[in-house]
Amino acid sequence: MKRFIKTLLFAATACAACSVSAQEAEADRILGIYEVVGETTNELSKVKIYKTGDTYEARIIWLEHPYDEAGNPRLDALNPDPALRSGRADAIVLLRGLHYDAKKERWTGGTIYNPVDGNVYDAQAEFDSPHELRVRGYIGKPLFGRDLVWNKLE
Repeated sequence: MKRFIKTLLFAATACAACSVSAQEAEADRILGIYEVVGETTNELSKVKIYKTGDTYEARIIWLEHPYDEAGNPRLDALNPDPALRSGRADAIVLLRGLHYDAKKERWTGGTIYNPVDGNVYDAQAEFDSPHELRVRGYIGKPLFGRDLVWNKLE
């Protein structure tokens, strides 16, 4: 009887581990490099989504126009944190704190920073297709927001 109980507990633990592993793999599907076209500027950029602990973040890694007219690196001049205003625009962290919601098959609970207006909005993201990630920034409820489609390159 003890052997049966041990076998049953081992099987239950193994099944739980497989389930967590599959869910983590699904959540990590968001990881990668994306091409983004700015909503108001139409400027092309590349963004990398990476994992920090159990949340996901996104950072600009390339800008079509990284320098201003004088040849100086563009800065994050509108950042609400004065200490970050001297940071380069081609290294801005855009998304923070996204968590994967397996039931809804989307990433929620994060924030998105808009360097064009210097504001931070609530954020969520979900795939429209294997290579199109719809990122929504909103105030209060997702109904009151805007979408950007990020195209996954790798």
